[in-house]
Amino acid sequence: MITLRKDKCPVCSSGNRVSLGKPGKISEPFRNLAEISEVEVVRCLDCTAKYIYPMMYFSDEFRKKLYSIEYWHSNGAVEDTKNFGEKIAIMAEVKKLFGDPRGKSMLDIGCGTGEYLKAAADTGFNVTGIDVDSSTTEYVAKKYGFKTVTGLLAAQTFPQHSFDVIVLSHVIEHLQKPAELLGVIYEALKPNGLFVMCTPNSDSLGEDIHNLYGRFRYDRSKCYYLAPFLVPYHIIGFNMKSARTVLQRSGFTVEYSKLGSGLEWADTRRKLIMRSIKIAGAVLGKGMNIITISRKPTVPKI
Repeated sequence: MITLRKDKCPVCSSGNRVSLGKPGKISEPFRNLAEISEVEVVRCLDCTAKYIYPMMYFSDEFRKKLYSIEYWHSNGAVEDTKNFGEKIAIMAEVKKLFGDPRGKSMLDIGCGTGEYLKAAADTGFNVTGIDVDSSTTEYVAKKYGFKTVTGLLAAQTFPQHSFDVIVLSHVIEHLQKPAELLGVIYEALKPNGLFVMCTPNSDSLGEDIHNLYGRFRYDRSKCYYLAPFLVPYHIIGFNMKSARTVLQRSGFTVEYSKLGSGLEWADTRRKLIMRSIKIAGAVLGKGMNIITISRKPTVPKI
């Protein structure tokens, strides 16, 4: 079901790292897997990303189990509009950089419940979504009628230069080798096209507090960053430096970058506390989310 490999930093390929501790919590899918006792959370001393070491690779069956439509359930229902306002705001920024979107194409990788697809379609784009499990893509196709593809994005999935805009939102933190997917995205994107990448800020105030709380409440020897064995199963933690690093190494030119407060994301528990943390994080420059919009140069990368 899983394989462990002693990879170098998945962002910058450096072998320089420092251990932050063993992951602090384990959810049901991982509890009977003896291999996970070897895994620790580390920080790269060069690009400053966090990641798990050894790196954990999933079988296709296990990945589908983790990211089926059940991943999006909360309180007995699929939550498919909780962050819609954020998507509308990001697509407005895309429109500023791109121009008239009517008749242009957009791909959302890891389309989930279709929020980006709906926001982009409302903006004027012709949209396509791709996700790893059929329960997710069938949900989006049935609800909105959008074109969807089931599976992992690979070089042969779409022809070269297929899309004007490609979105990768809260996906890259789940990838063992993000540069490989970014290379595929680069080829599928048209020259001068835009690439939207969003990911949690692993150095946010909220993450710092979560780690301190876990160490104080449960086990001071453990690390509560990333939580690779707990929903949402993050195996890489980006900050703004490491996010820009992985984009630039992949040939993209970053034109827009922002630390989002996370206030657009609805909280189901401790609402007042979480809102206060998000506001304080925004004031301190330690917001919850990294939002970047990059352009593929018209001159091919060397």
